Amino acid sequence: MKPEQDSLSFGRYLQAIRLEKKISLEKVSSQTRIGRSNLLLIEQEDHENLPAEVFVKGFLRSYADAIGADGDEAVRRYESHLEVVQKIVVSDNFIGKSVTKMWWKLLMSIVLLLILVVLSIFGVAFFHNQADTNKPLEQKAPEEKAQPAVSREHPQGNSGAMTGNAAVDKLLLKVTALEDTWLKVIIDEKDSTEYSLSSGDNLDLEAHSGYNLLIGNSGGLKITLNDKPVPISGKSGEVVTIHLP
Repeated sequence: MKPEQDSLSFGRYLQAIRLEKKISLEKVSSQTRIGRSNLLLIEQEDHENLPAEVFVKGFLRSYADAIGADGDEAVRRYESHLEVVQKIVVSDNFIGKSVTKMWWKLLMSIVLLLILVVLSIFGVAFFHNQADTNKPLEQKAPEEKAQPAVSREHPQGNSGAMTGNAAVDKLLLKVTALEDTWLKVIIDEKDSTEYSLSSGDNLDLEAHSGYNLLIGNSGGLKITLNDKPVPISGKSGEVVTIHLP
C-alpha cells in the first residue's frame, strides 16, 4: 500500500487503486454484477443513499476482489468512516433537540399566558353576573327553561373506517419468481433471511416499517407491495438493492 493511500477512507481507497490499475467502473460492475450506480455511491462515500450496512460490506469485498485490493481493509475503513458519520448525526440531533426544547418552553409560556388571560375574562364576567344577582327580584328577567340535551350516537360506520386504517399499517410484499434467482430480505431492519427461488415460486411477506431487498437477478422477480407493482431497475442477471416503501 502506498503511503498516500493510508489516509484515504473506504471509497477513495478503492477508487485510487482502480484508477492506478486503469480499471474502468464498467468492468468492475460487469465482473461483480453490482450496479454502476452503487459503485459510484461507494466511491463517493454517500452513506445516505447506500444500502444497508450488511449489503455494503458485501459490495466492498466484491469490489476489492475485482481490482486486486484488500477486502478486509476496505471494510475496516468503511466501519471507521461510518462511525464518524454516525457521531456527527448524533451531535446534529442533540443540537436539534436543544432548539426544539427551547421552542417548546416558549410555546408553553405563551399557552400559560393565554390561560391567564382567559381566566381573567371569566373572572370579570363572574363578578358582573354576581352584581346582577343582587338586584331586586322584580328587575330580574324571567329565566328561560333549559332545553333538554339531545343525545347523538356516533354512527357505526366509524368502526369500519378504523379497521381499514389498521389494515393499511401493514406492508404486504408478494414476490413471484420469473427466473431462478436468490433473494436476501431484511424486514423492519431486523434479522435478514435468504431465499433461493426457482421460476414459478411465490413468497408472501409482512412488515410494519419496511423492507431491504438484495436481489441476485433483477430480471428474475416480479414484486408487489400492498397489491401495487414495484419496479425493479437493472438488467437481467444484475445484482440490485431495493428499499421499500
